[in-house]
Amino acid sequence: MDIQTPTSFAEVEQLVERLYSPNQPQVIARIQEVLQQVQRSSEGWQLASALLERPNVSVRFFGALTVIVKLNTERHSLSDDDANAVLHQLVTWLITSTQDQSAVIVTKKLCSALVTHFIHYSHVWQRPVGHLVRSLQNGQPAPVEDSPARVGEAIEAFSTERALTAIWFTASLVEEAGKTDLKSTKYIGLHERLVASAEDLTALLGSFLRSSGNNASAQVRQEAITCLNSWITYAQKISKHTLTSALQSLITPTIECLLVDDLFESSVELLTSTLEDWESFFTAEHYSILYSVFQSPWAQQRYQTLRQGDFEFESLQFGLFMIAFATSRVAELTDSSNPSAQSILTILVDLLKVEGHPTVEDKIFVPLLEFWSNFVDTLTIEYSGDLVWDQPPLTFVKEVVSHSWRKIQYPSSSTYVTWDSSEKAGFGDARRDVADLLQLVHGITGPPLVALFVDYIMQALEQTNWTEVESATFCLGALSDSVSDDTCDDILVKVFGSPLFELLRQRDTVPGRARRTCLSLIERYSEFFGRHERFLAPALNLLFSAVDDQQLAISASKSVHTLCSSCRQLLGREVDAFIGQYESLRSSRELESIVEERIVGAIAAIIQAITETQIKAEAFRRLILVVSQDVTASLQLHSTGSQAIEPQEPILRRAYDPADLPTVPVPASEVAVLLATRSLRCLLSIAKGLQAPSEPEDLDAASGADGTKTTPEALAQTQMEILTVLAQLKDTFSYSTEAVDVLCAILRTGFPELDPGPFVFEPHMVTEFLTSAWQNRISTVVNTASAFLSSLHHGKSGKEDVETALRRLLQWTLSVLHQLNASDDDPELAQYGVELVQKAIVQRPEVVMSQSPESLEFIFEFALKLLRGSEPLPKAAAADFWATLIVAKSADPNTQAALSSALNHVGPVLCQALMQNVGGNAARSELDKLCDPIKKLITASVHARQWLESALADPAFPSDKVSAKEKELFVKKLVALRGQRATNQVVREFWLECRGQAFMYAS
Repeated sequence: MDIQTPTSFAEVEQLVERLYSPNQPQVIARIQEVLQQVQRSSEGWQLASALLERPNVSVRFFGALTVIVKLNTERHSLSDDDANAVLHQLVTWLITSTQDQSAVIVTKKLCSALVTHFIHYSHVWQRPVGHLVRSLQNGQPAPVEDSPARVGEAIEAFSTERALTAIWFTASLVEEAGKTDLKSTKYIGLHERLVASAEDLTALLGSFLRSSGNNASAQVRQEAITCLNSWITYAQKISKHTLTSALQSLITPTIECLLVDDLFESSVELLTSTLEDWESFFTAEHYSILYSVFQSPWAQQRYQTLRQGDFEFESLQFGLFMIAFATSRVAELTDSSNPSAQSILTILVDLLKVEGHPTVEDKIFVPLLEFWSNFVDTLTIEYSGDLVWDQPPLTFVKEVVSHSWRKIQYPSSSTYVTWDSSEKAGFGDARRDVADLLQLVHGITGPPLVALFVDYIMQALEQTNWTEVESATFCLGALSDSVSDDTCDDILVKVFGSPLFELLRQRDTVPGRARRTCLSLIERYSEFFGRHERFLAPALNLLFSAVDDQQLAISASKSVHTLCSSCRQLLGREVDAFIGQYESLRSSRELESIVEERIVGAIAAIIQAITETQIKAEAFRRLILVVSQDVTASLQLHSTGSQAIEPQEPILRRAYDPADLPTVPVPASEVAVLLATRSLRCLLSIAKGLQAPSEPEDLDAASGADGTKTTPEALAQTQMEILTVLAQLKDTFSYSTEAVDVLCAILRTGFPELDPGPFVFEPHMVTEFLTSAWQNRISTVVNTASAFLSSLHHGKSGKEDVETALRRLLQWTLSVLHQLNASDDDPELAQYGVELVQKAIVQRPEVVMSQSPESLEFIFEFALKLLRGSEPLPKAAAADFWATLIVAKSADPNTQAALSSALNHVGPVLCQALMQNVGGNAARSELDKLCDPIKKLITASVHARQWLESALADPAFPSDKVSAKEKELFVKKLVALRGQRATNQVVREFWLECRGQAFMYAS
C-alpha cells in the first residue's frame, strides 16, 4: 500500500507511531521518506512543537528529532531573536520531559537538540552548562543574559532526574563539539565558549564525584564519571590550560571512586584510558596518590584475585589499570633506588606466573608483555652504558624472559584441538609478542640472551622434553634478526653441532611441531651456515629429508630456499646433485606446488652464483627442461579438447596438490590449465632465483674469472626459447586469470636487473609480448607495461629503445581504453591505463603530444570522465594525471607549445570537473588528492581564477548550500594561497559547507 503525504497533524502522528512499530523494511523506509519531507517543510517547526506536546513517547522523540533536523537545515535563516526563542522553548520541553521518568529517550534527544542549537548559535548561549543548571533549578528557562549563579549551590537540591539531565546534556555537548573541525575558523568562537564553561562544568561534576553517596545516586555518579571522560578527551584535543587545569581538579575524587563498588567500573575505565592516552594530564600529586592506592590493602586483595587466575571483567580491568599506571611511569620504574617502583615491578613480574595459556585462559599476559617491551625500550634510552644481566634493573627483565618462554609452550595436542580459531590465533600472536620482546632485550644484553636460550635447548634435549625444545628454539629463532654478525657463532655451534639434527630425523619420536620449529631455526640462521660450511651439508640433508615428509614439506622447502639463497656461492659445485634431488622428488611422490616452486627457486639461486659460463648454462638448461615437461603436457592435453582424465592417471598428481586430487573424471582442459599455471609458477620462481642478490657479491673475488657472463648469441637464443614457451602458454591459456598474473610477474622479474640474464629480455621483446593478443586481465598487462616504462626510464636502455617502446605501448594502451565503455566496467584497467599515460608524459612529453588530435582528445576526455566518476582509485589516478599534465615541461618548443595549448583547451572543463567534486560529489578521503591539480593549476595558468569562478557558477554545480558570495570568497582564498599546503584545509571546509554539516550532528 502506497503511503501518501499526510495532510493533517493526526495523520503525521499516526505515521510516526507506525514508524516505531514492527513493519516490513520497505514500509518503514517509505514512512521515513514521507516524514523527512514533512520535517523539512515550512510547517516543520509547528509539527515539532505539536509532537512534543503529545503523551506518546515515540511521538515526542520524533518531535525532538524534527527540531534537530530544522536546526541543521535552517541554520542560516534563523535570526538571533528566533534562535533565542527556540532555545527558550527547548529548555521548557526539556524541563517537562525531565519530570516524566518514563521518557528518558525523549530527554536525551532533547539534550541532543540543545547541543545542536549550541553548535550553530553558541554566540547567543554563552554559558550553556550554567544556564541549563539554573533553568533546571528554577523549573523554568532562566534568562540567558543573567549573570551565572554558583552552580554548586544550584544543584544542592537537585533530584536524580534533574542531575541526570544536566549530566547527559553536558556530556553530549562536548562529544558533539569535539566532532567539529578544530582547525576551522568557523568554530573558534564555539570552542572558546566551551572552554569558558570549565568553571560550571567542574562545579557540576565535582558536586557529584565528591558526594558521600547519600546525596547522589550511584547512577548519577557513574554518569558524572562518564561525562568527565568525554571532557578529558576533548581537552586533550583542544589543549587549553584553563580547561585542563579545571578537569585536573576532578581526578582525585575520581580516584576515590575506585573504592566504591558501584563506581569502580566507570572510574577505572576513565583512569586507565587517560593514563594510556594522556599521561601528562596527571599531576605529581595524582601519581603519588595512585602509588598509595596500589600499595593499599584494597589493591592487594584485587591483585591476589587476579594472581589466582580470576579474569572476570572487574579483575581484568584492575590489571589493565595497574599496567597503564606502570607504563605512564616507566622511566621512573627503571630507578633501582625507588622502593615504590620496585614493588610495582615485582607485582608485574609475578603476574606472569598466572596459570593458563596466553589469551586462552590468561588474559593479562599480552598487556603485560606490552609493558615490559616499553620498559626495555626505556632502559635502552635511559642507560647509555652497559647493563649487567644479573643486577637490577635487568634482573627483572631476566625473570620476565624466564617466565615468558615457558608461558608460550604449546599445550598437548588433545588440548590444542579443543581451542577455537580465535584462541589459536591469539596464542600465536602472544608467541610473536614474546619474540618481539626478546629482540628488544637482545638490544641491551647481546650474546648472554642467546646463550640463555641455547642452554634452555640443550637442557631440554637432555631430558627429551620436546615441548620445551620447541619453545626455546622458537625464542632462539626470534633472535636471529638481531644476531647480524658472527659474535654469537661460538654459542650457536653448541646447538648446530649437537645431536639435534640426528634426533630430528626420527619422525616417530619427535613431534611434528617441534621438528617444524627446529627446521625453521636453520632458515633463521642461514648466514651462520654460510660462515661455517661444515654444518651446511648436514643441514641441507636434514631439510631435504623433511621435504619428503608430507607434514613438514612446506616449512622445510621454505628453509631450503632461504638456505640455498643465502649460501649460494658455496653450493655451485653441488648444483647437479640438487637438480637430481629435485627430479627424484618429482618422480617419487606427490609434490605440493608451493614446495616445488621453492625447490626450483633455490636451485636457480645456486645457478645464479656460478661463475663458470658453461656449467651455469648447462645447469640452467637442465633445470628448464625438467620444468618444461609440464608445459609440453599442458599443451598436449589442451589439444585433446573435451576428453576426460580418470582419477588414477599419474598426470593428475602433477596438476593437483595432494589435498585437491579429484575422485571423479575431470576434463582434460581443466587439467591442462592447472599444469600450465603450475609450470608458470615454477618459471617465476626460477626467474626470481636468478635475480642478483640485494647485497652485491664481492666483485674482486671474481675479477680473475674469465667469461663469467653468457655470450650474447647464446643468451639471445635462450631468451628466445623462453619467450617462445611463454608466448605458447599465453596464446593457449591467457583466459586464466592466474596464468596472466604469473606471466606478467615473470616479465617483471627482469625489469630491475642491470646485468643480462635469461629473463632480462630486450625492450623490443617485452614490448612485442605485451602488445600481443590477450584473452583476460588486460588491466594486469597494462599495469605491467606501466612498470616496464618506469624500468626503462631508470635503466640502461638507450633513448631510441625507450622512445620506441613508449610510443608503441602508448598506442596499444589507448586502443585498449577505446574498447572500454565506462570506467565502471573495469576500474582497474581505467586506473592503470591513465597511470601509464601519466608516466609517458613525465618521461617523454613529446611522444604523448605528437599523437593525433583525435587520440589527444580521447586521452583528455577519458581522464575527465574518470575525474567525474565515482570509482576512487581511477579518480585518484586521473587527479595525478592532470597534476602532471598541468606542470609538464619540454625542452622542445613545439612540444611546450602543444602542452600550453592543451591546458588552455581543457582548463575550463577540468575546473568544472574539479569543482563538482569539491562541491560535494567527492568523498572526504579523495579531497587531498583532488587538491593537487587545483594547486598546480593556480600556479601554472593566469586563467585559473576565471575558470574556477565559471565552474562554481555553472548550473551543474552539485550544491545549493553555498551562496555566490561564499563561492567568490573560496576562489579568493585559493588564489591567495598560491598552491600552499593550507589549500587542502580551505577545500575541505568548502566541501563541508557544500555537503551540509547536518550529518555531523543529527543522530
